[in-house]
Amino acid sequence: MIRDIAKLFTYLIMFGVFFSCSVDSTDELPAHIQSLENLTVYDNNTSPESSISISKLTEFGNSEEVPIGRVSYVDVDDTGNVYLSEGSHSNHGIHVFDSDGNYLQKIGRSGEGPGEFLSIYDMKVYKNRLYVLDGSLLRIQFFNIDDYSLVDQASLTHSEWDFSGDQSMTFPEDIFVLSDSTLLASFNHLTFDIDTKSYYQIDYKGNVISDQIIKHDYITHFEDPGTKSYFYDPFGGRGSAVLSSNNNIYSSWSKEMLFKVYNSDGKYLRAFYHPFQNSQLSQVEALNYYESEQFKSALNNHGVPGNWRAFEHMIIDDENRLWISTIIDDQDVYKWWVMDRNGKILAKKVLPRTNEIKKVQNDIIYSVRTDEETGLQNIVKYDVEWGK
Repeated sequence: MIRDIAKLFTYLIMFGVFFSCSVDSTDELPAHIQSLENLTVYDNNTSPESSISISKLTEFGNSEEVPIGRVSYVDVDDTGNVYLSEGSHSNHGIHVFDSDGNYLQKIGRSGEGPGEFLSIYDMKVYKNRLYVLDGSLLRIQFFNIDDYSLVDQASLTHSEWDFSGDQSMTFPEDIFVLSDSTLLASFNHLTFDIDTKSYYQIDYKGNVISDQIIKHDYITHFEDPGTKSYFYDPFGGRGSAVLSSNNNIYSSWSKEMLFKVYNSDGKYLRAFYHPFQNSQLSQVEALNYYESEQFKSALNNHGVPGNWRAFEHMIIDDENRLWISTIIDDQDVYKWWVMDRNGKILAKKVLPRTNEIKKVQNDIIYSVRTDEETGLQNIVKYDVEWGK
């Protein structure tokens, strides 16, 4: 999804949204899946081995005392303190709450100085450190979560990681912590047809210390032939990757339920696939997705798809279970699939789209609930109970 308008301006391109075709569930696997080694294909008729029920524990976040515009990222430390990144209305920073939802601190503010942010692109907690990637300032700042002080920062230099020859169109996008001295970072290269992400290991000074680990398509675009305006495709696949606790990388392209697994050096390990019937998308629904006539012209020029992508979000919990929000016909909800590290379906749960799961840790869901009338967002914590 488009992260925020500020980020689009950073990219210096007039893009709007996204689209694509889907893979039907058939007896014969597509050729690109058949060719994979160490592939596990699951029977789509198999029932989950378990079930989950959730119960609300607490809700916190935006209030008169703590105004929060829009939550971008959520992470949780080992004590249960919750960190929310915000980048709206020049109010950049990280809000910290304790495990009961009591407000503790705001880390940073808008600006370009030490401890300040222009665009928070990603945020991770690891041991007693908070790592914050600022895509506009091309740096990662390290904070001590014991006293919220700035410890150090790593400057990211284009010449270190942009081998495209078009440095102005490549930006750091995601960070993952591999160890006390090494990060895994993705860099998004924009073109007029498709964005791609390349992943490299970097040290705590921002230096690239590996060859390219993996590379995948990120998002496609289409063009209005009249105005030459480009739009992100709102219906098709998105590429994403998550890192497990044992530093395996799970990579996916959300047109289909295919997941590839690599180690942190980029060695392919295995893959698993679930045949999935993508939800139908009508021509009227697609063309009316945005009111812009330029968007309609661009979509007609590209071709109106017949289906949505297979899923929207992929996250991994502290037990290395994948949580996948599949898209179903009811556009008000997602059907979340919970799979083990090998792709076996453990449970399925239908949840409202207005409650977006951001983090699962210690069998507690941390979701962002968006009020449909006001647009204000809060964090809702749910306890997860597993059943048979």
